[in-house]
Amino acid sequence: MHCSLLSTASTVPLGLRLRQIAEAGFDGVQTVPPRPADRGRFNELVGEAGLEVSGCCGITETQAAEPLFERAAAAGMISLNAQVDGYWRDDDWQDARVCELLDLSERYRLPFFLETHRHRLTQDVRRTLALVDRHPTLALCGDFSHWTVASELRAPWPDEWREALRSLAGRCGEIHARLNDGQRVQDPLELVPPAQQDEFFDLWRTACAQWHGPRFLATTELLPGSIGYDSTDLAGRPVGDIWQDSRQLLGALRQRLRDA
Repeated sequence: MHCSLLSTASTVPLGLRLRQIAEAGFDGVQTVPPRPADRGRFNELVGEAGLEVSGCCGITETQAAEPLFERAAAAGMISLNAQVDGYWRDDDWQDARVCELLDLSERYRLPFFLETHRHRLTQDVRRTLALVDRHPTLALCGDFSHWTVASELRAPWPDEWREALRSLAGRCGEIHARLNDGQRVQDPLELVPPAQQDEFFDLWRTACAQWHGPRFLATTELLPGSIGYDSTDLAGRPVGDIWQDSRQLLGALRQRLRDA
């Protein structure tokens, strides 16, 4: 169980943020691979907090991917997930990019998870199903909240959707544990109706139960409004608290994934 570093207040020194995550009961933290100049201090602080560290990043269409793998491996990260641009490109272009990422994963001995995300290679469910069918070794990081918002899915989800999403959950070595009521990418747990919660937790249990890799990673990736994830109601009043929501989700995940 990891926590996105962005779920903590950015005004707090890094060491205190990491200690806050450890004291809350998380096993690790997820963040962008540190640059060489920052790596030593970053690894020192992570070690003091007793946390594992996993990587996440975005890769543009023209960006070289290898430096990110190199930075993640050098920082001792246990895995790397990425949102990869190029959703509008044809299959040949996407296949070449995926093959490159899989090759880098093997070369650096670093598990790689392609993140399901709107406006990326995994823009929609149908094209993602085709992509994983063409690449049997490609594993995913399931951030299913993007698809539920794009399709305004509210419980009970149509059987066709549930079957397709479960199929993709079976390809996940990691989940980004965010859930919503079909309109925003993330909502506080208590604002999501129980039936909608059950749909998400069913996907997450499916992913956990079917993963055959060395470990399954669940990350509470609740992101602040400062980077576009507004947490206010229509009157502009704050809704929820990112850090408290992360802790609440941690408890719910541990309880409901225990028997997966």
